[in-house]
Amino acid sequence: MSHAHTSLRTFFIRGLQSAFFQRISVSNLRITPLQLLLMLAITTAASILMGRLVIIGPAEFFPKALLWGWLVVLLLLWLCWYLSDHARERGLPVQAAALFAIGTGQAFALDVLSTLIYIVLIQPQGLDGSIWHWGLYIGVTMWAALAFWLLLTRATQVRGRLILLAGIFAFGAPLIVHFAQAPMYWLPQEEESASLEDSLQLSQEKLETQLQLAGKQRAALKPERPGVVDLFSISYAPYGDDEVFLRESSMVNAVIEERFDAAGHMQELVNHPATVESLPWASLENLERAINRAADLMNTEEDVLLVYLTSHGAQNGELSATLWPLEMNMLTPQTLNLWLDKAGIKHRVIVVSACYSGSWIAPLQNDNTLIMTAADATHTSFGCGSGSDLTFFGRAVFDEALRETYSFEEAFQRAAPVIREREEKAGKPDGFSNPQIYVGEKIRPVLQALQHGR
Repeated sequence: MSHAHTSLRTFFIRGLQSAFFQRISVSNLRITPLQLLLMLAITTAASILMGRLVIIGPAEFFPKALLWGWLVVLLLLWLCWYLSDHARERGLPVQAAALFAIGTGQAFALDVLSTLIYIVLIQPQGLDGSIWHWGLYIGVTMWAALAFWLLLTRATQVRGRLILLAGIFAFGAPLIVHFAQAPMYWLPQEEESASLEDSLQLSQEKLETQLQLAGKQRAALKPERPGVVDLFSISYAPYGDDEVFLRESSMVNAVIEERFDAAGHMQELVNHPATVESLPWASLENLERAINRAADLMNTEEDVLLVYLTSHGAQNGELSATLWPLEMNMLTPQTLNLWLDKAGIKHRVIVVSACYSGSWIAPLQNDNTLIMTAADATHTSFGCGSGSDLTFFGRAVFDEALRETYSFEEAFQRAAPVIREREEKAGKPDGFSNPQIYVGEKIRPVLQALQHGR
């Protein structure tokens, strides 16, 4: 009877029990090589299935991922054999393969548990990459390591240096598995990738159309209205790889037109494959020309120019710009300030929706300027990923608060606590973005006059 093999079901049950730190006996368990191979096949197939469940939308199977991780498996199998051999020297009948099989069942149980938690709690809340997601990731890793170490030490009753050896392997192997960026069994497919790539193949017709768009947009602008404080605006979205900036630019223009009667005074510059034939590119040249054109039509002593910048930002103050296959230069606050000064733009509202955008305040501030930034100089903003509809900042300040007030300053004050609450709920990993506002003393009465004219 002692040589009869044990059913695979028993190993999965014992693995589940040991995963929750229960003490179990392995001395009476036997497993054949064929059973062990079948168990590995079952757990691998289940991992492939669970990997598909956590990806929403189309995905492609990546067979090379099957080759990853087997060195760790062999090392753990050797550790089970090594410790079992020492256990037998003390009269403990521990079979290495059985010990390894229970560890496999243990890992399978925790894999299922963590996948269920992700599908039920993390994924529906949009918390991918958040502190909650990372907490689950790291917590399950350490849980698995502790459970496996307890299994090894209890079953083999090792002591001294063998306990240290077991700890190194038990804790080291899961850390290697989780942090070595193992290939996933499934790779998400971008549904629009093919169409976007096709649209980026610039034909002569598209290039000629694009060259005319900026000129047509500038020519369509209307001059200021005498005796009225007019708001002119330029939205600038230079990062063409993420659609969120295109959506944000469109939203801001809609709000500005509705709230400040700005129709005919707005220019929109966007880098995105979908707008190559409809909107001028967000290039530095087009931005400088847009500023000069606005200055030509404004009463610079009376009217206000709003410049809304939305993109990814760098800690050195550069605003990211991409539009494959073109090379796009990046905007800096110093360059923008130079162009505004040269154009004679006096009253300015400058909004920078980007990471680290607080660094833009010092180069741009003066008594005639209001500046709002989505973050301070040392923190990232949030909601600028490809899956976002709008950035947290743009949504809270313009799409929500500014629809209820005509004051930029009041809209910012209303939005700041909302942004903090949403970032905390989403588990923003580097802390609150800490949006900034600077209001020059001489711009206040001008903006009040703008409000009263609505």
